[in-house]
Amino acid sequence: MIGPNASRRPSSLAPFHSYLRQRLTDGVHQTADLHGEILARGYQGSLRVLRDWLTINRARPAPATAVRVPSARRITAWIMRPGHKLTDDEHVDLADARSRCPGLDTVAGLARGLAALVRHQGTGQHLDAWINRARHPGYPETRGFAAGLASDRDAVIAGLSQFLELRPRSRARSTASRPAGDRCTAARTSISSRERVLTTR
Repeated sequence: MIGPNASRRPSSLAPFHSYLRQRLTDGVHQTADLHGEILARGYQGSLRVLRDWLTINRARPAPATAVRVPSARRITAWIMRPGHKLTDDEHVDLADARSRCPGLDTVAGLARGLAALVRHQGTGQHLDAWINRARHPGYPETRGFAAGLASDRDAVIAGLSQFLELRPRSRARSTASRPAGDRCTAARTSISSRERVLTTR
């Protein structure tokens, strides 16, 4: 009733455990097939030992693969930087994060859409389209932000238009007449002025 003492000697199947687990992962589950394979590799134990081991290990789930989760700060940086400034690995990691989290994918699309609108196309039609997109997701933060833009629509459009009109001239002057260190300062000032336009108008 107690059965053999398992601690007395190791199982004759023990040297083949890794091989058998790999074959189960490969989709080979027939006892006769696996028995023939390990016999060819030197197994000298009984078929019953193999059958008992397979009864336990066929149903055992594969160990979960650990997933590296980037920090919120890093994902935010990937989303807010223009696509051409991301490395190939960053593109892959961002796409993986977005595929795993539908909410993140929605917010990332909205953030990139707003960034493109600020950088390139500050027209009322594009702003209205973005506001309509931001109102649909089930996130109160995006709905509230979209409602704020809609309530100050004229001021937002005027601010965007003014920013887009001034940006090429200021950029041309700064890059032509300033050394590299001053250009970095000018770029940071330009970004700050952009944020002020969106938040104060």
